[in-house]
Amino acid sequence: MSRAKTGIDTADPREDGASHPSREAMFDLLGNARRRRVLRHLLNDSAVTLTNLSGRIAAWENDTTVHEVSSRERKQVYSSLYQTHLPRLSEHGLVEYHTDDRVVELTGDPDRLRSFLDVGDTEQRSCPRKWSRYFLWTAVVGSAVIAGHWLGTTPADSITTESLYGLLTVAFMMLSVSFVMAVEGEKLLRKIGQ
Repeated sequence: MSRAKTGIDTADPREDGASHPSREAMFDLLGNARRRRVLRHLLNDSAVTLTNLSGRIAAWENDTTVHEVSSRERKQVYSSLYQTHLPRLSEHGLVEYHTDDRVVELTGDPDRLRSFLDVGDTEQRSCPRKWSRYFLWTAVVGSAVIAGHWLGTTPADSITTESLYGLLTVAFMMLSVSFVMAVEGEKLLRKIGQ
């Protein structure tokens, strides 16, 4: 693949003499979801045929398995990878495409790539932490109310212990459904709509 000139400073000289894309170039490159998917796949499998790579990415983008991807979806991804995304990644030294056997190989520094790819995932990683706090506080408040009821310190004398357990169970069920919808809702709604 030919290396085209861009308006972005692509060199980041290091002490070891190797040249890496600059921080700005990396953010520009990773601004495209398809290129991020290419790099994520190559971090797990450093060399893959373009056909297999396009099938895997088409499956991710269509929220399905590789076997269920249509040939049209696979061809669209294949074309955009071959014509646009692999040349961009190649010109910055992150991947190399071997035309003779149609293999895409990771050539960039895997640790550096992981550090850049993790930047965009901080919100997704914090989502389960936020929900774990909701579950914790529901358990703490529910347990405190039940303990207070047992000790006779709560003002709700007409409510039975079984009713409190029932309310706590309903609260956890509602919280669980909310959690699933917040984390997996889009994917579930797409599957229901098919």
